[in-house]
Amino acid sequence: MVEIAVTGLVHVYRAGGVRALDGVDLRVAPGERVALIGQNGSGKTTLVRHLNGLLRPTEGVVTVGGTDASRLTVAQLASRVGLVFQDPDRQIFSGSVRAEVEFGPRNLGRSGHELRTAVGDALSATGLDGEERTNPYDLGQSRRK
Repeated sequence: MVEIAVTGLVHVYRAGGVRALDGVDLRVAPGERVALIGQNGSGKTTLVRHLNGLLRPTEGVVTVGGTDASRLTVAQLASRVGLVFQDPDRQIFSGSVRAEVEFGPRNLGRSGHELRTAVGDALSATGLDGEERTNPYDLGQSRRK
């Protein structure tokens, strides 16, 4: 787990010059969980897109594990920063819990023993041991999250 730090983050969307973020400071300690809440259009999605590398700051710095995020690829950031959407049904695309859990590590190039270990660890950490063949939609909503 890594620290995420945001310092003086400003983001201006070119079309119309909309200043979506204006001097945001944030620190997320390793292992800490954070929920971003706010009204529509308040900048939540824009901030998250900076954390996972989909946007680059107009001003300010985002660091992930002590490294300036602008120096990392989206794939490198994806291996360090996790994101869970508010509605879990909008992010399920596999027919089994195992296939769903495998998606991330497999797309980061893991295979064989390394993939099996990562999936096993994730299933254990989330209490989904024994549910590998279950369709994610057959789990209760709280377990899908």
